[in-house]
Amino acid sequence: MASEAQKALFFNTAKQMTQSVKGLLFLALALFPWMLLLLLQLLIWRGVPVGLGGATLYGNLVVAYYIGFLVPLSSLFFGVALIADEAEGGTLPYLFGRPVPRYKIFLSKFAGMEAVLLAGAFISMAGSFVLSQMEAGGLGLASGFGAFLMDLLAVGFGMVVYGALFSLLGLAFKRPLFVGFLIGFGWENLVAWLPGFLKRLTILFHLHTLMPEPTEPKGLLNLLASTESKAAAIIFLAVYGAAFLAAGCAIIRKIEAAHLEREG
Repeated sequence: MASEAQKALFFNTAKQMTQSVKGLLFLALALFPWMLLLLLQLLIWRGVPVGLGGATLYGNLVVAYYIGFLVPLSSLFFGVALIADEAEGGTLPYLFGRPVPRYKIFLSKFAGMEAVLLAGAFISMAGSFVLSQMEAGGLGLASGFGAFLMDLLAVGFGMVVYGALFSLLGLAFKRPLFVGFLIGFGWENLVAWLPGFLKRLTILFHLHTLMPEPTEPKGLLNLLASTESKAAAIIFLAVYGAAFLAAGCAIIRKIEAAHLEREG
């Protein structure tokens, strides 16, 4: 019974996400790199000299757009609303009345959310990778595939760990968006660049570590060189993600439905 209820929660969460306004916005943001790369190809085919293309443009897209923007933003908006939307819609008492422990409700909905976010991000990145190689006739697809897999790993970890963090904030705070913005686009982007141990308290620093080292150009991408191993980054991210989920499970077991209601 509980297993069937968990599956229903998983698929219902995924369905609600894909049919919501936020889901359409996420789709538009996921498709934006394709539009940019197709425009670039159109300029190239018309003989317009383009200085940034191929692997260089793709690398910048992964660093600045996927890791720096799409992953934290989508995780923030969907994560803080994971349980809060149920409270605002008046369905939280019904949800808590299911014959399923509350922590399993939280984890099932979290898994449904992540399934949609990961699928959207991975499909977007795969399309961007292929389109970025069109300039060279696809010659870089095989040679760059290993780096592409590492990019997928970094984005995957980012979606899960940021999602766990912002889902926790959605349970812990009455108005979590502001707190989430401060952490996701304030703390993360400032502290991740500081020397010393403090930057290891950010998610972004460890995501940068997982990304493959760029060969060219120097400049922005070269600034992301880190001082820890990829194994250490994976351990840090796994511990952070598990801790955020464990804290969320602990909170949802104790709170009352009224605690999550949003002030009008």
